Amino acid sequence: MTRITNAEQVLMLLRAHLERAQRSGKKRTTSRNSRPGPLERVQQLASAEGLSETDLARALIAGLLTEEFGPAFAVEPRFQTMVEDVRQLIDRDENGRALMRRALAQLAC
Repeated sequence: MTRITNAEQVLMLLRAHLERAQRSGKKRTTSRNSRPGPLERVQQLASAEGLSETDLARALIAGLLTEEFGPAFAVEPRFQTMVEDVRQLIDRDENGRALMRRALAQLAC
């Protein structure tokens, strides 16, 4: 049995998110009364200036994990450590870096 690592799982989520965004062909929007979800907040961050690609990558990974596993997971003490570990694993892989850059560019539009 093959074990899927956290980084591989985040990459799968990232790929799925990019595919959904490409299929829909439009930006995510939220109504005034609804609270933005984790990925909508990352999209707002991506359109703001002054954040590094590393910070945006961390925010995207955290948003994907929070959306997938729920907000209770995001308040776990080891959550930020795991986000950083996953970011570093993605950054070490050429395909992972390219995928992350594409995702961040797409969010900034």
